[in-house]
Amino acid sequence: MGAVKKNIRSIPIDEIKGIDIMFGGQMKLDVRNIPDKFKPFFDKTRKDSFETLKLDGIFESYEVEEIKDHQIRLCSGEVLESPMLARAFRQSSELVFYVVSVSGYEALDDAEENMIQKLFLDSWGTAVVECGSLYLKESLAAELEKQGVYSTFAFSPGQHNIAMELQKIIFRLLEPEAIGVTLNNYCLMHPKKSVSGIFGIGQERYDEKIRPCDFCDHRETCSSAYGGHKK
Repeated sequence: MGAVKKNIRSIPIDEIKGIDIMFGGQMKLDVRNIPDKFKPFFDKTRKDSFETLKLDGIFESYEVEEIKDHQIRLCSGEVLESPMLARAFRQSSELVFYVVSVSGYEALDDAEENMIQKLFLDSWGTAVVECGSLYLKESLAAELEKQGVYSTFAFSPGQHNIAMELQKIIFRLLEPEAIGVTLNNYCLMHPKKSVSGIFGIGQERYDEKIRPCDFCDHRETCSSAYGGHKK
């Protein structure tokens, strides 16, 4: 059994930092100085999003049996094929898997007819789930560190050199259908404002904490790079 037991946790949007900043990065807007022509759209969609969207996460850790150059074998029998993850998690004794999803976005989007406001809502939904997943990961890491357990950065299927097919392992282990998230034949999640991730934990502090953004060619232009903040 892993150190982190399977659990479902509601994530309070009002406590999450960085949502406005990430929204602004995606929309190429300075949220501290919104142009007058966009201010009504910004105010309305932000209010609707913060009042309507709900965030839930599901997570659990699994013990590592063996890590080789290109794969990680869990004690559960699952094998993760990824040289990148094998390197990032090489000191880890367990891996924590999680899925975070936003509910309510589709209803807002379907009810909105104004195309500019639909664009704003789309960016709010993305910012909420990205910042929410970071909030959950950092909350878990802080709880574990109080117990003398340390964590790596989190990685997600589809990031640089990490196969989307790893979604299948995450879904087999976590069964995130419990929070309303399903996976299609292309390894894409529904609702679309959902994020999955993996991070390693162990009893010793990590001598090298690799970030997925360090290896991505889009890190200088991506609004989500380094959790929405440049190095």
